[in-house]
Amino acid sequence: MQTIITLTGKHDVTLKAITRSDLQDLAVLANDPAVAANLRDSFPSPYSLKDAETFFALLQNGQSEPTWGIYEKDKIAGVITLSRQADIYRHSAEIGYWLGAPYHGKGIMTEAVALLTDYAFREMNTYRIYAGIFAGNEASKKVLLKNGYHLEAVKEKAIIKQGRLMDEHLIVKLNC
Repeated sequence: MQTIITLTGKHDVTLKAITRSDLQDLAVLANDPAVAANLRDSFPSPYSLKDAETFFALLQNGQSEPTWGIYEKDKIAGVITLSRQADIYRHSAEIGYWLGAPYHGKGIMTEAVALLTDYAFREMNTYRIYAGIFAGNEASKKVLLKNGYHLEAVKEKAIIKQGRLMDEHLIVKLNC
């Protein structure tokens, strides 16, 4: 089982361990084609309560990357992860996240990314955090740029999503 430290922001945003009581709401938020459209194909779509339960079991068994629920006023709004890299890349981590549609446009994800980035740099011996953002996902790019990340590269035709070949934008923040 993962030990997830609770991180609290200034504007009713908290990152904490996902609980079983969150799974129904999590499944409803995740069962949105717009969420899946900007995530890897391993993210189920459609997303059912059974998918949420499978995800929760992975978290409970320590079979996933460090994962936090994103909460606004104690209500689950999305998920954020930090995937530590290995071997010569062990000082790096990949950040990934999604937010349910009812919570868009409120600054929640910007604060969640700030909380996790600060924690990773301060407590996890991380010097580089990056995200691979699908071309066209301007909202996600804005979240990262507002947090001091920068565009490092455009990986041309690097991914196939929903049958479309597209670019991936590598967005990075360094702590050196």
